[in-house]
Amino acid sequence: MKIRTGMTSGAACYTVQSGDSLSKIATKFYGSGSADNVNKIYYSNQTTIGTNLNLIYAGQKLYIP
Repeated sequence: MKIRTGMTSGAACYTVQSGDSLSKIATKFYGSGSADNVNKIYYSNQTTIGTNLNLIYAGQKLYIP
């Protein structure tokens, strides 16, 4: 049985933990919390996060490209 997730090969799904920020998540996955890496996550999840990239909530599921 094949299950389609809509994720590209090499991508991950991350569940936001209490105390996380996009910078911390970028560091975890890319080794750097640079603005480019933060924006990569933000723009891939803009509909989930909303207009304020500094406001994420524990339990949110984010796509990590």
